[in-house]
Amino acid sequence: MVNDSSGSTRRFARMLSGMGRDYALIVPGFLLSLAAFVVLVPLALLSIGTLIVWIGALLLPLTLRAASAAAQLSRARVRRWGGQLPAAQYAAPAPGLRGQLRVLGEPRRWADLVFETLIAFPLRTVSAVLVIAWTAAALGGLTYVVWGIFLPPHEQTFPGIAIESATGAEPGTYTHSHLVNAGFNLVVGVVFILLLPAVLRGLARLDVLVTTAALGQAVPVGERPPVELPAASAPNRSPATAPASAASSWSPENWSWIAAAFVAIVAVAVGWPVLASLYGIHVAIAMLIAVGQALAVVLVVRWPAAGIALQSIAAVSTVLASAATGLSWPWPWPVMALLVQAALVMIVALRRHWVWAAIAWAAPQLACAIAALPGGIDGAGWANLIVSAAVSGAMLVAGVLGRQWLANRGALREERRMSAGLSAQRRELEERNRIARELHDVVAHSMSVISVQATTAKYRFPALGDDAEREFASIAGSSRQALAEMRGLLTLLRSGDEDRDALLAPQPSIADIPSLIESTRHSGVRVDLVVEGPEESGSASPSLAPALGLTAYRMVQETLSNAMRHAPGSEITVSVRSDAEALDVAVVNGPADATRAQHPAPGSGLGLAGVRERVEALGGAVTAGATDAGGFAVRARLPLG
Repeated sequence: MVNDSSGSTRRFARMLSGMGRDYALIVPGFLLSLAAFVVLVPLALLSIGTLIVWIGALLLPLTLRAASAAAQLSRARVRRWGGQLPAAQYAAPAPGLRGQLRVLGEPRRWADLVFETLIAFPLRTVSAVLVIAWTAAALGGLTYVVWGIFLPPHEQTFPGIAIESATGAEPGTYTHSHLVNAGFNLVVGVVFILLLPAVLRGLARLDVLVTTAALGQAVPVGERPPVELPAASAPNRSPATAPASAASSWSPENWSWIAAAFVAIVAVAVGWPVLASLYGIHVAIAMLIAVGQALAVVLVVRWPAAGIALQSIAAVSTVLASAATGLSWPWPWPVMALLVQAALVMIVALRRHWVWAAIAWAAPQLACAIAALPGGIDGAGWANLIVSAAVSGAMLVAGVLGRQWLANRGALREERRMSAGLSAQRRELEERNRIARELHDVVAHSMSVISVQATTAKYRFPALGDDAEREFASIAGSSRQALAEMRGLLTLLRSGDEDRDALLAPQPSIADIPSLIESTRHSGVRVDLVVEGPEESGSASPSLAPALGLTAYRMVQETLSNAMRHAPGSEITVSVRSDAEALDVAVVNGPADATRAQHPAPGSGLGLAGVRERVEALGGAVTAGATDAGGFAVRARLPLG
């Protein structure tokens, strides 16, 4: 029981904390929006009115900067509430008149002005009025038993409920009617107070959602994340987790939320009093219908099914509530409801597949017609239904065509982006080809000189012995082999018909490892070769993939070069072992000969990295490191599968 009590206390404390946070967002937000509206609207009108005499050109930058300051306060409100809203990026201020006029070219500042004058003030006014009225109704119902005795005895608390009261009773005395009214108002107050947290949270989220959509970040098409509602369970979420940069343009998502919020505000501000005054619907029911229509327009942006269902319910409720009193006005579709329906269809058609748009057009129309049939529909009613279907149908066609047009523009933009990427890739390949040709010209010349010098050494120096002659012959053979391999490698970087024959040149394999080691021995290096498995015969196994043999050959070639470069005079052991599952290749060298002069040739440092990439590309693994004897070992295991 103690745990249950403490848990209930914590939940109640969290609820009160959330209500305080929502109140702090809505009520002060109305005051800030009122101040911004009072300042920005006269400034904007004065700036536009005096543009003809160039005074407006000086006032407009001031107006835009004031709008951006108000928008920054709106962003701060959202972050303090717990929403994620990135900081806006504005152009750096520049001195002089030219720097001031540069503000006129910033879309972000114009968006701030539109939001603060046309969106924020109406939205926050309606939210504040609803919150204050709801809170007053809740508190008034709960305390009616205290102040209700001072009302006249015939006072009714809810229209349509008449309570007989004792005649002649004086104010301040308890009567039977007062007690009945007190009980009724108590029930109403309890219902309102129980719904107050949900109403507060819904209005606060609506404010945060619209503000985030209008003042938030717009990202390129295809990379745009969904607009995220701030979680109620994370009120203290830091705004530092928001993206660091924000774009200054609007995305289609921004426009959808802005349009939906504007229509929702107008639906409540106009539809509520029209239904109550012209159609004779009780003010509370009229409020619920208007709010339902407004929420339907907002919901279809994210959840079309929920929005369409809510719009159908609101349309049916309007028909049933106004059937007896609204026949002298447009019925069963009031003008404001018809406009809301048209806007809803347009939003769905622009954002969803045409099937959703057709459902958004047909479902409320059918629901409204079916609800109106039992009461009888005259000629004016049928005309109203036809006009409503025609207007919303025109919005359906316009929205579908607009969506197709936007899709075509997006496809064209994507095609241009891909074309630009291909052009950049082509330029990169051309640059690689140019570098490859230059590399071939530089390296091939040097290697050709080495080959010619080694080949002609016995003619230029007749006194050379047989050992020296064989050494020069080995150098000439190695240089010619290096030239051939370099040409084969450069064909990967070059393109053109002249290189097609080079691509067909045979690649080295495991069968070429003995000749590689033999040519290495001619340079005086002591190399031992150990072959175990099907490759003992010196030819590649029929089941061995060409890529596997090429990788093993390149690994041995690179590790032999490293051993000769970094450990001259050391003994090297090359082992190639294969079984039914994998091919194991190992190159182990001992410590360098201390009696030899250490003049290691420079390297790029990418040899072992290249070996590792080749082996891992085939699903193998490479280990490299120093041995206990002071040498170095490189081992690779290549799966035959």
